[in-house]
Amino acid sequence: MSFYKYRVKVLSGYRVSIPQEVRSRFNVKIGDELDLEVKGGRLIISFTKESPLMMLASIAEEAPSDAGGDELFLNELKNKLGG
Repeated sequence: MSFYKYRVKVLSGYRVSIPQEVRSRFNVKIGDELDLEVKGGRLIISFTKESPLMMLASIAEEAPSDAGGDELFLNELKNKLGG
């Protein structure tokens, strides 16, 4: 396992820039959401891709309204996930 350390500067509005090498490695795009964890004295930023199941739900959500079974599946999935 490799370990890389980057120094970033806190800008106005408490914004930080993600180095290009890291953005490329994790395919981070504008609008992506990142997780920020605090563990002891460390801040950990995690990029988590959507689970395949949620990606399928997103596709089904955009389906035409006459999708029938797809809509039922999506509603059931949302209910089970608490959404």
